[in-house]
Amino acid sequence: QCLPTTHTVRLCKGCDRSPVLHAGRTHRIRPHYLLVKAKDGDAQEDEQPPEISSSRNRLQATIKRKMTQLQSLEKEMGMETLEDRLQTSIQLPLNPPYRLTTLIAEAASQGKCVLIFEVGRPTPSTTSSQLAALAKQYIALGVDALAVMTDVEDTSAGMGDLFAVCQAVKAPVVAKDWIVSLLQIVDMKQAGASGVLGIVNQITGKGTAMMSSFAAASGLDAPIEVVNNMELDALAAAGVNVYAINTSVGLSLPIAGFSADIANGLLARMPQGALTLVGVRTLDEARKARLSGADALLVKRQLIQTYTEPPGSTKAASSSGDSLFAMSGLRRLVEDLQYLTSGDE
Repeated sequence: QCLPTTHTVRLCKGCDRSPVLHAGRTHRIRPHYLLVKAKDGDAQEDEQPPEISSSRNRLQATIKRKMTQLQSLEKEMGMETLEDRLQTSIQLPLNPPYRLTTLIAEAASQGKCVLIFEVGRPTPSTTSSQLAALAKQYIALGVDALAVMTDVEDTSAGMGDLFAVCQAVKAPVVAKDWIVSLLQIVDMKQAGASGVLGIVNQITGKGTAMMSSFAAASGLDAPIEVVNNMELDALAAAGVNVYAINTSVGLSLPIAGFSADIANGLLARMPQGALTLVGVRTLDEARKARLSGADALLVKRQLIQTYTEPPGSTKAASSSGDSLFAMSGLRRLVEDLQYLTSGDE
């Protein structure tokens, strides 16, 4: 699904949205703000439980903020510079020494599950170098890959945290954000990421497959997040073969039996040879996801914090005693996850 370098990136000067490539033409990413869409593409406005409505509203606000930020940046950069950066990205594809899809495929062939830890600043005062040191600890304890948070709500350093972590570890590092613009993919590539996590079909809609193609043409892995069978079937037909579930939106909604539906639905329906990455917030979610066929687990910071923060603590470890507790907790978490995903009874 890589795009040949003969394709040209063109921007529509009458439109303020980010472009995606498609057979020499320009398509625009149109965000689908509502979490539930009808088969004809129109959002359903049926009355929904408060928790779903609240989650949907948060998603709307987040994507609106992200679109505003990126549109402002693209305008400041200028059309010519933007076109040049996008075109250069696919003309000079990356060949990272540590690639997430290669690691997942190799582990799957051996019946193993890949553990990916989210990496984000524990406190606003955490520096990029301190975050890189934490990332090194994760890898030393047996974590297979890392997902570095790059959204402005997670870091004030822009791509600085991502760059620092990529330089510090010899393991696959992907950038985790809300991906609504090709420019983000270019920036993440230049910071050293071997992949991007945050292309969500519910947000990018018809532009999803093309964003995936652009990432692939740039040499980056780009799992696509799906939340229902209709999305999965459409993306499979478009040639997408790496999928994310519950990494950003959709499946964390507090609906009774929802996790079981996912396990028996999306994971069981994956195309032959597809690779799957599932986000987990508890050990039970990790166990169920693995039993349902997940090839890799994205271990969310919520789960990491339950193991690393002392009881009653509201801040990251600051004293030497707290640091020892956190290190011990990390070791226990990795061991527990490795055991739960090993296949042993």
